Amino acid sequence: MGFENSVRKKFDWTIYPHSKISRMPIYFQGPLLVARNIIQKSPKPQFTFDGIETCHNMLFLKDPVFMKSQSRAIQAGGFDYGIPLRLHQAIWCARYSIRKDPDAHFVEFGTGKGFVMSAVMFNLNTNENKLTLPPTLLFDSFESYATDSLSIQSTENGKNIYYADSFEKVVDNFKEWPNVSLVRGKLPESLIGKVPERISFIHVDLNSPLTEVACLKLCWSNLISGGIVLLDDFAYLGFEKTHEIFTGFFDEIGYPILTTATGQGIVIK
Repeated sequence: MGFENSVRKKFDWTIYPHSKISRMPIYFQGPLLVARNIIQKSPKPQFTFDGIETCHNMLFLKDPVFMKSQSRAIQAGGFDYGIPLRLHQAIWCARYSIRKDPDAHFVEFGTGKGFVMSAVMFNLNTNENKLTLPPTLLFDSFESYATDSLSIQSTENGKNIYYADSFEKVVDNFKEWPNVSLVRGKLPESLIGKVPERISFIHVDLNSPLTEVACLKLCWSNLISGGIVLLDDFAYLGFEKTHEIFTGFFDEIGYPILTTATGQGIVIK
């Protein structure tokens, strides 16, 4: 009896109206329900990356333009970060934003070696897309040392493999896109006096939520209606303080954050 109850709890024995099973003879319905449960309960994951395991279609991974964009990101980063869905979502945000106002700026806080924004620029400007690239400002210290909880970079923190090896290397990486300007310095100070009049897309990846929010406060009024903020670490495992701080900030100004499976957060103004 115990085994029977456990099976009943585990399986969905509902025969839904107008379903194929409901139209079958009664003696077939039991075996078909068992078969349906086995199929539905045991999907085989097709993709596993960046903390995600899914059986759903990720057809963008086979898109030739995306594949080239990802290769350009790997060229910038020096190795594959293994975050294709984050790249896909960044590219989506960029392509949406550029159509809202093609002359408005893109802004990135925390560029590192240029992994994400290299994929974005390449994707927008491929022979297949050929969109006019927006003026783009990339803010970072462009130092290789890790950032602590106070947003302080120091040799004592060791090197972060995702951070820039040198400012010169990042400049060289982006030289093919004259619309891109790098702003070197400590944020939010380096942003003062450099906030563009109109911004359509902001990518935030400083790994320091208090600094990130300080930067957003300086830029928010200049983000156009329909502009997008993409938060890289919003719901990422181990970044619970980041989630708390950003949720508080956007609740205060009345905007919801879309949480994605990658841990990114998306806000549309």
